[in-house]
Amino acid sequence: MQSLQIRLPEELLGKIDALVGKGLFRSRSDVLRIALDKYLSEMNCIGVLPYIVGPFTPEEMELLKKTPVSTLEVPKETVEEIRKDLAKIRV
Repeated sequence: MQSLQIRLPEELLGKIDALVGKGLFRSRSDVLRIALDKYLSEMNCIGVLPYIVGPFTPEEMELLKKTPVSTLEVPKETVEEIRKDLAKIRV
């Protein structure tokens, strides 16, 4: 395992120390390690939608043509809303 030195605002460090003081974590390093792992896991859960999801305005279509991207990253909550809406569609 490698070490990493970071600087934190006193307020944030106080919150971390409070969690350690309550016995919820063994150390400051433990808090940060677990928090970073959770954050990075959640980052990987961001929904990815193909650009075929629309409809798009003419302006949006022009923008997509100028800067084509294969996917559009959206918050997880938005993906869930879209899934619910799609489930209501009867083909």
